[in-house]
Amino acid sequence: MVDRFAANLSWQYHLIPIITAIIGAIIGDSLTSSYGPLVKTIFPPICLIIGGLGGLIIIGEISEKKL
Repeated sequence: MVDRFAANLSWQYHLIPIITAIIGAIIGDSLTSSYGPLVKTIFPPICLIIGGLGGLIIIGEISEKKL
């Protein structure tokens, strides 16, 4: 049997990476409002990726504690 990531959690917990990614993109966009177009193009997507990764780490920790 294949062990799935955070299979012991309900579906609401799986929204954590999505929510943290969106929050990261909003923060990245607000931080770059006074900079040029290159920074506005690169920085918010990087914050989106880091936010999603942070959400995956959070859901992994919650999943381990629920076992």
